[in-house]
Amino acid sequence: MEVDGMRMLHILHMACSMLLVVTAATGGETTLGEPIEADSKSGAQVYLLGANGRPADNIYCEQPYNDPTGRWIAIRYYPKGEQPGGISVLDLTDGSRRDVFTGKPRFPAFHAWGKHLYFQQTIDGKLMLRRCCYETLECNDVAQLPGEMGWFSYGTVSQDLRYFAVCVTQKEAKHAKVHLLDFQTGKWRLLLDKPGYHAKHEQFSLDGRNRVLIQLNKLPDIKQVLLGELTVDGEEFLFPADRPHTPRPTGHESWIGTSDRIFFSTRYDNEKNVNIWTAKVGERQAVPVGDGKQSFGHVSVSRCGRYWICDTSEKGIPIYIGKFGSGTCKRLIFSRTVYDNKQWSHAHPYMTADNQWVVFNSTRGGHAQVYGARLKPGWLDSL
Repeated sequence: MEVDGMRMLHILHMACSMLLVVTAATGGETTLGEPIEADSKSGAQVYLLGANGRPADNIYCEQPYNDPTGRWIAIRYYPKGEQPGGISVLDLTDGSRRDVFTGKPRFPAFHAWGKHLYFQQTIDGKLMLRRCCYETLECNDVAQLPGEMGWFSYGTVSQDLRYFAVCVTQKEAKHAKVHLLDFQTGKWRLLLDKPGYHAKHEQFSLDGRNRVLIQLNKLPDIKQVLLGELTVDGEEFLFPADRPHTPRPTGHESWIGTSDRIFFSTRYDNEKNVNIWTAKVGERQAVPVGDGKQSFGHVSVSRCGRYWICDTSEKGIPIYIGKFGSGTCKRLIFSRTVYDNKQWSHAHPYMTADNQWVVFNSTRGGHAQVYGARLKPGWLDSL
């Protein structure tokens, strides 16, 4: 009996999924197995990571949940039936998965390529900020998050491990304020209260300045999306984003390595034929990026700051990698995700710290799971 190529690929994909589910669930030895696809142009090989019967996602991509070596990544699982959700750490060298905790996890705090994963967990009725070492899986409490302050977003931890900045919404408030916790003193202070603007997507800079990148959506109908940076003393500075500088930002933005610049996407600029930009506080205009042939969505930047990673809405939802300064980008792979109006179906691609993998989310196998595209050695040199 003859089986066409696409059907055979699907069969192999599902078989690989079942094998990984069994080995991960039993805690036994597991491997990455065989790739489920190899891109014909880039040579990148796609693997299913941490396969499970529960939906999963690679969480946000702007500040990757990956350790400094590129070996471990964090995966969030959603509850399904009687199976609880949780967060796990997956080893990209052998495919093994270790559970951090079970429950209903929120997005972990942004702390790009750190030795620890920071996350919120309710223990004995108290909301705690905790951290887990990627290598040893040792967990410990960092601070209690006072419930009387309001509803906490995921937050972000500074690279020097001293500060936690987080957007907090009070029950009857229409906008979120930005608060800062100084781990050294144990004291909270208000960083930003901007009536008429909802603060979100907080991200500490990676350059040692301890600046918080913040997105400010104008209420009530978001006719303006400002991007700014906050100092730990509460000063606010705006990037040249939104009119008159660029079209409306999409809400996807990231720091560029250890620089003081950001990378972000906007609605498409029909005059300049581009929708991704870099910007710096104090500059009059944002700088367009790329050749303008595609309209990009989610954005992230490599740890080294040389490469950008984006997805598009083209058929197959391809993922592209470009190099800052060269003006070139190339398709790495097709994510093959199908949008279902939930975050877990968005690709959210990011590159591991060693520039060897691009981790992304996809519903290509029937429900949301995490995938990894292993780059062909030397491919980045072609950009």
